[in-house]
Amino acid sequence: MCTRSGLPIGFVYIVALSLLSSQATCHSHIPARIGQCPFNIPAALQSQASLGCPHLVDGDVAHRPIDWSPWTHAPECVHAQKSPATKYCVFTNSRHGNGGVSIITTPEIAADSIEILNDSGDTHVKSVANHSAGAAYEVVDIPGKGKGVVATRRIKRAEAIMADWASLVAHLEFPTSLKRAQGYHYLHRAVDQLSDPDRVLELARSSTFSNDVVEDVLRTNAFSYPLGGESHMALYPEVSRVNHACRPNAFIRFTPTSLAVSVVVSRDIEPGEEITITYVPLGKTREERQDALLKWGFSCTCDLCTASKAEVAASDYRRTKIKTMRQEVIKAVEAWDGTKAVKLTLEVLELMRDEDLEPLYSSQYEIIARLYWKAKDKKTGTKYAQMSIDTLVDQGYLESSPQTLLALLESFDE
Repeated sequence: MCTRSGLPIGFVYIVALSLLSSQATCHSHIPARIGQCPFNIPAALQSQASLGCPHLVDGDVAHRPIDWSPWTHAPECVHAQKSPATKYCVFTNSRHGNGGVSIITTPEIAADSIEILNDSGDTHVKSVANHSAGAAYEVVDIPGKGKGVVATRRIKRAEAIMADWASLVAHLEFPTSLKRAQGYHYLHRAVDQLSDPDRVLELARSSTFSNDVVEDVLRTNAFSYPLGGESHMALYPEVSRVNHACRPNAFIRFTPTSLAVSVVVSRDIEPGEEITITYVPLGKTREERQDALLKWGFSCTCDLCTASKAEVAASDYRRTKIKTMRQEVIKAVEAWDGTKAVKLTLEVLELMRDEDLEPLYSSQYEIIARLYWKAKDKKTGTKYAQMSIDTLVDQGYLESSPQTLLALLESFDE
């Protein structure tokens, strides 16, 4: 199943995890991990999230509402047709986020990931929602694009303008593990149990490979999402209204410990300007971008893709050179040639500036910081580490925090 797997999840989520791992640790997992969960406590007496000892919930053991808490519906389960016969269940909490969430996954992953329903990690997203940031944009018809999001006022760089929660999450292996009709049954159940199914059913559908409305919506709009250490698809209805551009003016900020996301603008935006994100990884050549976008059934006509042949050729040359030089950096590191690695990384950074690949600057500063740290020059390493963090804060990817630098430096020694 095709999912958006570019900047939003590949960059923001990884950066958030690497820089904030010490802050995002889920303490509810600790008892289970060290074998101290008192599983003999009756299920009716267990508060799964607070005890940190979630019990497995599936159709075989869930007979009363207390048995399947915190889910609002009794889970319905099925075994995969192919070996191994993995059990998948539909888990729904119709009160979570905006209109509820349904998760199709294994009972083990559902139990291990129960803390995502606690909303403990989406304070920033709630703040965006509570301050009516939606007034900054409206969803309108965009010629040649269907629906899109347009600014209704001036939006300043790094401002979060949209808050959203996943409505539908499905294990990546689920669609190919069952007979088609059976899979559709569980997809429909997952959507029907939401408090507002129309938030999913009214989304754009553009897949030529789908034979069902929910499958089509997922293929057209889903992002890749890691849950319980395994790949899933996650559908964010509000974010799905934001169209693609190869030089986007906004990005998605994921929350590592919850199903919440926010959309943050990466530069000043004027009233009437369309707000865009990228559906593919940044830094690709025009041909690579167009091939990747075929998954969504359209050919990009943004300013970068429709520039003159000379401009496109120059851009593709720089982007290809960036890719080649980054590979050379790896070779230099493997050869213990730190001087060459730093020199190449600085050259890559300049090429990225020429291509306006601003979201990638921070990773280059971090590479340089790690190289100096490895060479025992901790003063210079700390300087570049701070530059990496400052860049992320300036771009709106991270909130400013005195603990962030320490967390990053600690990761250098791991």
